[in-house]
Amino acid sequence: MQAKEHYIMIGRNDISEYALRTIIALRETADDEIVVIKGRGVNISKAVDVYNEVASRIGEALEVVSVNIGSDKVGKRKMSFIEIKLKMSV
Repeated sequence: MQAKEHYIMIGRNDISEYALRTIIALRETADDEIVVIKGRGVNISKAVDVYNEVASRIGEALEVVSVNIGSDKVGKRKMSFIEIKLKMSV
């Protein structure tokens, strides 16, 4: 059975706002659920910055499940993305 995923899509807001959303989502998830930080195009580096902010606040209780890179078809063009899958370790 695949874990339920909660997506945090990175856009134009501040890094600290996305970090707070991610931390709240991580604290509200069950053991078999994960939180996915996803950034596309110019927001890829911001997604990594969000992860770094979350990691610095939570510390060793944060576990990286996986990191995926690739491209999505958005309209008629392809857009690169990064997905950072996280969960709280017990």
